[in-house]
Amino acid sequence: MKGKKNIAIISLIIFVSIWFWGCSSEDVGGMQEVEEEKASQAEHQIEKTDTKEPIKVTVSFYPYYDFSKAIGGENITVKQMVPDGADPHSYEPSPRDLIELEGSDVFIFNGFDMEPWIADVLELIKGKDIVVVKASELIEGREYDHDHDHDHSHDHNHDHDHGEFDPHIWTDPMNVIKIAEEIKEIFAQIDPDRHHEYALNFKDFEAKLLNLNHEFESIMEEAHTNIILVSHSAFGYLADRHGIKEIAVTGITPHAEPNPGRLAELTKLARENELKYIFFESLANPRTAEVLAEEAGLKPLMLYNLEGLTADQKEAEEDYISLMEKNVEAIRKALTE
Repeated sequence: MKGKKNIAIISLIIFVSIWFWGCSSEDVGGMQEVEEEKASQAEHQIEKTDTKEPIKVTVSFYPYYDFSKAIGGENITVKQMVPDGADPHSYEPSPRDLIELEGSDVFIFNGFDMEPWIADVLELIKGKDIVVVKASELIEGREYDHDHDHDHSHDHNHDHDHGEFDPHIWTDPMNVIKIAEEIKEIFAQIDPDRHHEYALNFKDFEAKLLNLNHEFESIMEEAHTNIILVSHSAFGYLADRHGIKEIAVTGITPHAEPNPGRLAELTKLARENELKYIFFESLANPRTAEVLAEEAGLKPLMLYNLEGLTADQKEAEEDYISLMEKNVEAIRKALTE
């Protein structure tokens, strides 16, 4: 009898164990299913984030394309209205430009009358869900000499009213920091999920701009003159910051032509100050500067005003930072040799 009882007890224990193990397996299986579902949801969420629509940005001309890409990276698309090589002063937006602009999230332009056509564009997008950035509102304007700028024989097709302030705010890296920071803030507001990425991109860009500013400061520590002779006045903000005296052949307007009296005045100035170089610009007409270079015995140097890129610069993947680094070396050569 005892043997039968023992067998019964053992059988009961085995039965209970099997039943308990089965329940436990179901619980484990259920937990695994929950975890798999969570993982699937997380994976789906990652896919959703990765396929998020990029911020659509339209800019008036090249510098703001570069600044936007530096901050936004692959998270934005940028449309540049004024083609490289065209003059932002005289450009007229095409119907296609305006249609694409209406589909943008952000529109960035310079201001200070750099784009005389901008009023009509702003009227078109008024009331639409587009964030508008006027870069000149972030910068203290630099007044320029109207009388000097208009003391030239003008081609009236290129004669524009530039307003009260020098519009070339982007040629000073310290101004660019203020503009880039505003762009960062706007991108973060539109796309808060990536605000850390925009902040990191800004910090990287800011470091490069600060380094450029430091390089310009170091030039003045070893300079034996503070005068640069340029084809047109596009570097006034940079010059003012570092104590450089910028003397322009054609004033603020790149296509203006100086009269003979102005050329004689500049020739005399170059000789009296023993200047060795005159700066040309890649997108400006070099004819007048070439005449002055020949008259005063000056050597040409290239200075990039960054209004746009040439085909060669695009092919070489140049950008704002790389071309400004070349400007550093050119100005160093002119002021220290």
